Amino acid sequence: MDRPLPRKPTRLDPRLPWLGGVRRLLSPMAGVTDRPFRDICRRFGADMGFCEFASASGLTYGGENTWKLVDTDGEEGLVGVQIFGADPEHMAQAARLLGTRRLDVLDINFGCPVKKVVQKCGGSALLADVPLLDRIISAVVANSAVPVTAKIRTGWDEDKVNYDEVGLLLQERGCAWVTMHGRTRAQKFTGQANWDRIAHLVELLEIPVIGNGDVVDGASYRRLVEHTRCHGVMIGRGAMGNPWIFAEMRAVDEGGAAPNVSFAELCDVTADHIRGEVAARGEGHGCLVVRGHISRCFRGYPGAAAFRKRLYDAPGSAGMIALLDEARALGDPRAAGAAAGEAGPDAG
Repeated sequence: MDRPLPRKPTRLDPRLPWLGGVRRLLSPMAGVTDRPFRDICRRFGADMGFCEFASASGLTYGGENTWKLVDTDGEEGLVGVQIFGADPEHMAQAARLLGTRRLDVLDINFGCPVKKVVQKCGGSALLADVPLLDRIISAVVANSAVPVTAKIRTGWDEDKVNYDEVGLLLQERGCAWVTMHGRTRAQKFTGQANWDRIAHLVELLEIPVIGNGDVVDGASYRRLVEHTRCHGVMIGRGAMGNPWIFAEMRAVDEGGAAPNVSFAELCDVTADHIRGEVAARGEGHGCLVVRGHISRCFRGYPGAAAFRKRLYDAPGSAGMIALLDEARALGDPRAAGAAAGEAGPDAG
């Protein structure tokens, strides 16, 4: 059995008695982390899931599409809501309005590098304006009915790396934990996440730090925790089309063997995801969302690219599920004796 992962002892918020056991979190991602996908990730070992991040101004003004992102009613398991914005009063009002909704924590997005968010001075843009960030976090903490957390990056760019200053400020203002992606905003998702900086923040703060960046499987999960002693790890893009990453992480935490995901299970779970998205979003939008996950599925299987194209081109959810059923019946294309184009997902 592998040695247990090293974790730094931290000061846990007494309002979150469950936090000590939360190690594997699904990151908020626009167009990705809706209720159906959160449910699937929990099935494989995610301790907590976050909704798609929502505009505080949209919530304040009662935007129907924005409120649809807070799809937590009756949800089982731990769930967080993340909001973004640059207006402290809108952020405070959104926190107050969310007091009527089902959520365990309210997270503030200080890390999103996407241009349309940054142009509105939201997300990681606030790392370059610490006084405004301070007003925002203070306003949200003062108006939230649940504990507040925050997600940051290491800084705006290499000339403005200030995660230590921001992390200490967030702790002082009452955040229950800080999640840090180990890249600057300028890096976006390129280059390598700087785990040394995550490790430094872990040692600097008394509250838990959740690490984020470049974890793609159980082995990299172990390396990040061993390198940083972080309380837990948040997974973003690594979970798209691959909810089994949480099963690999759970195996590391529990000292068990990594799961062997069969081709049949991959097909079955993808079909379940299609059904869930269509039920939640409707036929057209649901199929569109699932196609974003399918683009990352079936990697390493013979004929995967051609099979994905057939799924994209299928006539609606029924056609997609029929193709998955057909591929499942043909068997694992990597099995001994399976000839490319004859017995794999690319067949027919």
